[in-house]
Formats: sequence, structure tokens, C-alpha cells
Amino acid sequence: MKLSITVKKPNGGLEPFLRDQLFVSVYDSLKHRKSALADATQLTDTVLSSLYAMAESSVLERDVIVTIVTTVLERFDSTAATHYKAFHPVR
Repeated sequence: MKLSITVKKPNGGLEPFLRDQLFVSVYDSLKHRKSALADATQLTDTVLSSLYAMAESSVLERDVIVTIVTTVLERFDSTAATHYKAFHPVR
């Protein structure tokens, strides 16, 4: 059973975590790769596994999510990680 994750924004507001939004941001960072779609699918699943393992209270800070995505991308493709960080800075 997957739990629901809520994202806590820097301004304190809460919003539901959207897997599709994560996927699109990862895919955009990987567009330079021929296998971008398959890679984004796998990396999104990897990130989700990490997020679900961390989400004890089901609320995660936005910056924690960005840091996890960045770490996963850095291990896979440094160019993608740089692109992601440019559009998703930690605040």
C-alpha cells in the first residue's frame, strides 16, 4: 500500500504530491538522452521509493524532495542533474 505524500512549500502551504509532475520534471532534465522516456520512468520510480521510505508523517518539505531528485539524477547523469537544479533550486 502506497501512502499519500503531501508537499510542504517554503511558504508553509501544503499541496498534494503529484507523481506526474515529478515525472515531467525528470523527463525534461533527461531530454538530451535518446532513452529519456525509459530513463525518466525508472528514475521516477527510484525517487518515489526513496520518498515513500522517508515520508513517516506523509508530509515532506519541498526542498527534501528536490534534494532527493537531484541526488538520484547526479548518480545517473550529471548533465540532467545540472538541468534539474537550474529549474528547481533549493530555497
